[in-house]
Amino acid sequence: MNNSIVITGIGVVSPLGIGMDMLWNNLLAGKTTLKHFADLEAAGYRNTHACRVQDFAAPPVHRGTYMALDATKQAIAQSRIQLPENTGVFLGSTLGESMAYEMAAEGAAIDPGQYNTFSIAKAIAGAYRLTGPVQALSTACTAGNYAVGMAMHALQRGDISVAIAGGAEPFSRIAMVGFSRSRAMASDACKPFDAQRSGMILGEGAAIFILERMNDAVQRGATPLAKVYALGLSCDAYHPTSPHPDGRGLSRAMMAALQQAGISKDEVDWVNIHGSGTKVSDTAEALALKSVFTTGMPVLSGSKGAIGHALGAASALELAICAQGIATQTIPPTAGFTVQDTAIGLGCTTAVVQKKIRIAINNASAFGGLNASLVLGSCLS
Repeated sequence: MNNSIVITGIGVVSPLGIGMDMLWNNLLAGKTTLKHFADLEAAGYRNTHACRVQDFAAPPVHRGTYMALDATKQAIAQSRIQLPENTGVFLGSTLGESMAYEMAAEGAAIDPGQYNTFSIAKAIAGAYRLTGPVQALSTACTAGNYAVGMAMHALQRGDISVAIAGGAEPFSRIAMVGFSRSRAMASDACKPFDAQRSGMILGEGAAIFILERMNDAVQRGATPLAKVYALGLSCDAYHPTSPHPDGRGLSRAMMAALQQAGISKDEVDWVNIHGSGTKVSDTAEALALKSVFTTGMPVLSGSKGAIGHALGAASALELAICAQGIATQTIPPTAGFTVQDTAIGLGCTTAVVQKKIRIAINNASAFGGLNASLVLGSCLS
């Protein structure tokens, strides 16, 4: 029997809704969550629009943890699994509970060291009394892909029998300031690959997955949603914030993932793009795609126009969308894309696409030149 690593549960807390069904239905309906926030205006921010999770109660310094725990509970429920004690936890986050740093800077009696990226992963392990390995990945916007990839490797080695993996990131005013000053923020909305794109929109959220070996999942009667084949990683080693202009780093990551998986580029049906909406990043990603898919371009789609850029949780949320798309054989539309950029020469789907999806790639790139491409596959015969 095939003993691939599979996803059997997905949990999501996102600006488009809490729970995979709500996120998915709103995404297919073409909804977006971009809003003006009075608190950002009152604080004097240049950019006052964002994509934030609404109606989610949590203490400010534990918002990321609460979102991750909620998503974990959802994933466990869908998987219908009794977690073994040695379950591993692999969690990606850029800043962790960034509000603690903000409050400490404003004079609150808080030790921000207690609220770092590891604190969220540790909270999940503690909530379920898990004694397996716990890893916190702080690789910026690639962290979710990294976390799921590390979980896949641990399962392949036989270190663990079940993994909880994903990403979580609360809204960060620190990040808002940084991106604003670097002029990476959009003047209106995030428009991935669009001719009129002007930057990113900050988001937040969490996406958590239950991963296990196919044999174990089938034996206990679980329903595998998608296979996780391989993780390709690279670093541009070019610039602290900008990707290499020709996209060579992301190209290497995609090719490495396909090679590890033993899959031809011609078998790829869909690429869930990083699509941050910035001029430089989208151009580099487009060039990377062209360098890999020389004989035919897969369907391209992206979600940051709908849910914003959730930093360390971004690739995890997008992986949830990718896995759901594979499970339902459906590719969602790309919010924000309306006019093809002739300089890029690639377009994203603006309509719901129903098609056979055998193989998909979930792309992520980050500051520091990091690139992470996950190859997923269908569990349908």
